[in-house]
Amino acid sequence: MTKEILRSLIADSMGLTPDEMPGDDEDLVDYGLHSIAVMQVVSLCQQSGVEVTFPELIATPTVDAWWRALSAADRAAAR
Repeated sequence: MTKEILRSLIADSMGLTPDEMPGDDEDLVDYGLHSIAVMQVVSLCQQSGVEVTFPELIATPTVDAWWRALSAADRAAAR
């Protein structure tokens, strides 16, 4: 997974176009992120083989934080 794919997944889950996405360091809740969208992203990540959890993502709802969490999970899975 790339950061651009993650941004696209988040945008789709939030009902936004990629152009409507906030900056990578902005709080997604301020732009309409809700728990169902977070669960959708978690599910899509897990289907891609990246084990991440709802609490991990909701703790810091920014693209940058999610990218760090997904990257760490991906590295851990590769070991």
